[in-house]
Amino acid sequence: MTMCLKSSSIFLASYLMLLSACNAGGSTSPSATADLPVPTASAGIAKAATALSAATLAQKNKMDSGSTAQSPPVAAKSLNGINKGMAYADFRKAVLAQGWQPVVDLKCKANVVGGAYKELCAKGADSCKACDELPELSACSGDAVCAMNFHHAADNQSMEVSTYGDIGDRNVHGKDSQLDVTGWTVSPGASH
Repeated sequence: MTMCLKSSSIFLASYLMLLSACNAGGSTSPSATADLPVPTASAGIAKAATALSAATLAQKNKMDSGSTAQSPPVAAKSLNGINKGMAYADFRKAVLAQGWQPVVDLKCKANVVGGAYKELCAKGADSCKACDELPELSACSGDAVCAMNFHHAADNQSMEVSTYGDIGDRNVHGKDSQLDVTGWTVSPGASH
């Protein structure tokens, strides 16, 4: 299962990078690269995906070889009481209490629900409510991996969080939750 989670996280990271490239001016029409895991692929995005896949594989190989360098050091005061595997609701409560603020993704519903999100949200789809209740939610894959983003203004740091599980458990605390934090990356700089 660990390998599935790693593969899912790699896929989600690749998807999010491709999505970001689309949102930054990439083509919005299908092209010959339609076999990519995003509906708005273009030749430039295909090159970015190839480069990202190679970089992700290199990073995975470095982590598998025992290297512990993953991200710049973070002020300990900003990350007290959080652990991999904890319920996302508990994680969220802890980071909000420590001054982290959600970074709103205006395309959350399109990223999480899909292209027909307006119709589905009008019918009350729970995944639409997830975007409303968790403004930091950015995207979820079909295999239950989600990405959330926070910013800590006082430290000028950004945090990307990955979760695995049922997004319907977004407000469930403790061991009963089936939405768990699988990891996070903190980096210096402005929010997304």
